[in-house]
Amino acid sequence: MELRQFRYFVAVAEELHFSRAAQRLNIGQPPLTLQIQSIERELGVALLKRNRRKVELTEAGRLFLDEARAALAQAARAVETAKRAARGEVGTLRLSFTTSAPMLRVFTRAVRHYRAIMPDVHLELRIQTSQQILDGLLLEKIDLGFIRPAASAVIPKGIEAIPVVTDRLMLALPAQHALAAVPEPVPLGLLAGVPFVLRPRGTGAGFYEQVFELCHRAGFVPSIAQEASEAPTILGLVAAGLGVTIAPASLQAMAVEDIVWRELDLGPEALSSILLVIADKQPSGIRSSFVKVVREMVEAERRGWLPQAGSAM
Repeated sequence: MELRQFRYFVAVAEELHFSRAAQRLNIGQPPLTLQIQSIERELGVALLKRNRRKVELTEAGRLFLDEARAALAQAARAVETAKRAARGEVGTLRLSFTTSAPMLRVFTRAVRHYRAIMPDVHLELRIQTSQQILDGLLLEKIDLGFIRPAASAVIPKGIEAIPVVTDRLMLALPAQHALAAVPEPVPLGLLAGVPFVLRPRGTGAGFYEQVFELCHRAGFVPSIAQEASEAPTILGLVAAGLGVTIAPASLQAMAVEDIVWRELDLGPEALSSILLVIADKQPSGIRSSFVKVVREMVEAERRGWLPQAGSAM
C-alpha cells in the first residue's frame, strides 16, 4: 500500500463525502473512489459504508483511520528528520581533542554555542592524543578533532587542517626555583641539566615532541626526572618541585598554585598551534555546521570579540 493511499483514505474518512474529499486532495472523484476500493480489496475489509445519501466508517474503518493518521505523521517526521540531518540540526557529532584544547576560549565558546543552537545534536566528546585523533579520522571513527601537532609534523593526505589558535611555549617551574629570578625571556640553554617533568616520548603529544626538538637544537637532551601523561598531573608535579616543564601558554588557565610561568628565548620557534582537523570525505551537515561555528569563533577571536554562547553571530 502506498503512502498516498493513506492520505486518500484519511481525507474521505474525515470529510465523509467523496466529492469534498476529492476537492481537498485536488483530484477527480472517480480516481479517488477507485483508490478507496483498491485499499479495501487489498485489505479484504470494508472500511466505509456508503449509499447515495451518506458515507460512514465501519468499525474496521475507524481503527484503520487511527493507524493511517499515525503512519502519515511518522512519514512526515521521517522527512523532517532527514531534512534536519542534512542541515546539521540532528544526530551525533563525534569530537575528539587533546588535553590542552579545552583551555582555549575558542574551543569552549564554540562547544557551548554549538550546543545552544543545535540542541538536538548529541556531542560525543573524547580526549585523545593528536596521533589517535588523526588515525580516528582516517578510519572514520570520529568526525572532527582538535590536535596540537609538533612543529615538524606532516598532516596526512586526505585530512583538512584549519588553524584555530597559535600558542606560545613557555617555561613552567616551581615558584621557588632559581630560574624564577632570571630575567625574561629565559635562554633555553639554561635548562641543560635541569630536571624536567614531561610526557613520555612517542605518546603522540605534539608539543612535547617539539620540546625535545628545541632542546636538541639548543645542544642538550632534557633530563627527565618524572614522566606523566596528563597536563594537570605534569603541572602538579612541577608545583611539587620535581622539575620544570615547557608547555603551551594556554595551560596557565589551570591556575596551579606554586608555579610561575616565564617566557622562553626561542623566537618564532616558541609557537605551537591548535588545528581543527577534518577527514576529506562525504560532506556531513552536522560536521559542516560545527566547522562553521569554529570558523566564526576564530574570526571573532581575531577581531578581539567572542560572542556569548547561543547569541547571534
